[in-house]
Amino acid sequence: MDSFDRKCQNSGIKGKNAEVSQRITFRTRSQLEVMDDGYKWRKYGKKTVKSSPNPRNYYKCSGEGCDVKKRVERDRDDSNYVLTTYDGVHNHQTPSTAYYSQMPLLHSNHDWALHPSANS
Repeated sequence: MDSFDRKCQNSGIKGKNAEVSQRITFRTRSQLEVMDDGYKWRKYGKKTVKSSPNPRNYYKCSGEGCDVKKRVERDRDDSNYVLTTYDGVHNHQTPSTAYYSQMPLLHSNHDWALHPSANS
């Protein structure tokens, strides 16, 4: 049994073909509950957490075929901070990246600026 099999066995995952999800959490000082991260999200749930006076909100990415989820809650020890946990990897660009990539980069007198394209 190799080390991957042992890790899968210990975590309750069966077989070598188990999908490994990527999860990352950001702790941000903010008065806003949800900050703009460039993606579009659909709220699908809200839960009261036993160990925290603050609720936890659940979101799914609105991108077609994208399975990324986001969990947002206030830090139970310091409510000045928001914990945002992303589960998965987006399979598409951010909508803002797609918008700005369609804008030509024009310059005059060495001043660079983004200008809307004639197509938008």
